[in-house]
Amino acid sequence: MTTLPNPDASALMGALVGDAAALGLHWIYDPARIANVGGAAPAFTPLDPANYTDVMAFFAHSARKDGDLSQYGETLALAMRSVQDRKAFDMQAYQTAYAAHFGAGGSYHGYIDRPTRGTLANLAAEQIDPSGVDDDQLPALSTLPAIIARYRKAPDFHAQIECALAVTHVNAAAYHYALIFADLLADVLSGTALPTALETAAKREPLLQAALAQKSVDSTAYGEVTGRACHLHQGLPLAFHILARTGSFSQAITANIQAGGDSCGRAIAIGSLAGAAYGVQNIPLDWILATNDAKDHWSLAQNLSHSSE
Repeated sequence: MTTLPNPDASALMGALVGDAAALGLHWIYDPARIANVGGAAPAFTPLDPANYTDVMAFFAHSARKDGDLSQYGETLALAMRSVQDRKAFDMQAYQTAYAAHFGAGGSYHGYIDRPTRGTLANLAAEQIDPSGVDDDQLPALSTLPAIIARYRKAPDFHAQIECALAVTHVNAAAYHYALIFADLLADVLSGTALPTALETAAKREPLLQAALAQKSVDSTAYGEVTGRACHLHQGLPLAFHILARTGSFSQAITANIQAGGDSCGRAIAIGSLAGAAYGVQNIPLDWILATNDAKDHWSLAQNLSHSSE
């Protein structure tokens, strides 16, 4: 009898692969340009500043290489390492690792977004509890799959989510959507079918209900309704629309990239949920091989998943 990979490990790997897959077209807000460049298979489109010219777009990743993680995926990988090293989420240890990784002289070379920049400033000023900033954007979700994998069966699950969130975010909307996402991913990881879990989660937010109720199956077009930018009230409804209208990991990630805008930010939610729902065995092998350091990511994901058993 074949034993399938632990769903926690599949979710973590799904988030990282989904993030890397979107990097080459991240923050292009013109779906026509994405379609022209990426076609029907936009995953792992090579980074090229020319793709960003003469359209609404922001080329943020000149310091990254094809197959790298964005700042979202880097944050998740950092959280995974921190939880694994401590066998638990230790807020101060994670803050120390965060400052060392993303701060001046750190190992990360790439774009520093607003909440990362603000968090680094607070940590430098020894503002540590909380160290987060008032921000309602998708980076609020980046750390969470690692925390969910470790604590989803624990009685203090929500307390751990709140503690991790406070490292980078102190914002009511971030808190609201982070708890919805955490409970949703935990539900799928426990074995609930993705469509059922999405319906349950959507009951907590009208924008998510509206996304599921839409008759259109075209998520790229629905991005005009939600917006394609980084705010959680835009990104998570669009993620729900995509997940409800695709039937495999590759379909979900492809639709996410084609929808444009902050595709890497949405990929943390979409990739983790699709990874949990469909399993790492259904992530295209060539996508895994195209993700830099995939072997190390997978080993870490497997080791971290064991701590939730």
